[in-house]
Amino acid sequence: MSQAASGTLPSVAFIDLGFGNSEHPPTDIRAGEAEVANVIGAVRNGPSWPSSLIIWTYDEHGGSYDHVTPPTMVAPDAIPPGLCADRSNPLGSETPGNGAQCNDSAAEAKALCALASTGEACAGFNQYGIRVPFVAISPFSKAGYVSYTIGDHTSILALIEKRFFANQHLTERDAQANTLEDMFDFNNSPSLNANVAPSLAPPPSSSDPGCS
Repeated sequence: MSQAASGTLPSVAFIDLGFGNSEHPPTDIRAGEAEVANVIGAVRNGPSWPSSLIIWTYDEHGGSYDHVTPPTMVAPDAIPPGLCADRSNPLGSETPGNGAQCNDSAAEAKALCALASTGEACAGFNQYGIRVPFVAISPFSKAGYVSYTIGDHTSILALIEKRFFANQHLTERDAQANTLEDMFDFNNSPSLNANVAPSLAPPPSSSDPGCS
């Protein structure tokens, strides 16, 4: 937040608030919400706001039921579930199936596949996951706009790659991902001076579930 206040933010920054204020049970959800509001407020009140774009999203759906079947999407590479590869011990570990603890993930993938219902395909990397919250906060955001284009977390990469790396991509997945640009007007900054009410975070109470 100090970088936002001083106008020294890098071109791209990833902010992970950590488990302490992650809005996960059993912590007080208001603490996580207040920290998110502080981060957003620091950018909006900083000198870099006129050229900023904040993407606020989550890594999961919070336990809410999703009735929509995730659509298919191109796999990022030719490595199937369970055949992990990583940089734990190059060069060998970079070969599919030779990553750290790869036998564990391969066994788990096989066990999960065996539990699939009759006629149900085993999960692979060639489909999206469940839907998660996603909000774009920027001077360039279209006011009151709801996007109906399909995107995923690699869409964030695709947007960064298009604007900073001349469409160089990490995998086939982000190469084909929606860049989310339908949500923005980069020529007119329609939300530059949007009136946003201050966040009001009530203090935690010991009577609330999850508060210690």
